[in-house]
Amino acid sequence: MIVLDTNIISETQNTRFDRNVGQWIRRQDIGSLYLCAPVVAELAYGAQRVLLRDRSDRYLRALNEQVESRFGGRVLAFDLMAARQYGMLRARAERDGRPRTDIDLMIAAICLTHGATLATRNVRDFADFGLDLINPFDPAG
Repeated sequence: MIVLDTNIISETQNTRFDRNVGQWIRRQDIGSLYLCAPVVAELAYGAQRVLLRDRSDRYLRALNEQVESRFGGRVLAFDLMAARQYGMLRARAERDGRPRTDIDLMIAAICLTHGATLATRNVRDFADFGLDLINPFDPAG
C-alpha cells in the first residue's frame, strides 16, 4: 500500500509533468496506490482557490475524477487510531524542536496506522517519523 502525497497528485495534473514521476506511476499496480483524507483536503483547498481566483473549475473536476474514479474506495480516513498516532508524532516533533504542519502529521499518522509507504517529494519533512518513503521525482526512486 502506497499513499500518494499532495505533491505527487499535483504533479500528475500538470500538462508537462516530471518524467520520473510518470514512469514511476506507470510501474505501480493502481490498486496499491491510495490517497488519504488530508491530501484530498489540500487538493480541494487548492482547487477552490483557483476557482475563486480564475473561475476555472479545472482542478475541481480533476479532483473529483481522482477521488471518485481513479481512487474510488482507496481514500484512507483520519480515524481514531490515526488521531492517537498524530498526538504522539506531534508531541515528539515538538520535543525534538522540529514542529510540523498538522497536515503532514495527519498524513504520517495515517500511513503509520495502515503500515503504508508514503510517496512524496518532501522526504525530509517525513524522514524522522519512521515511515517507509519513496520519492518518485528521484530517478533512483
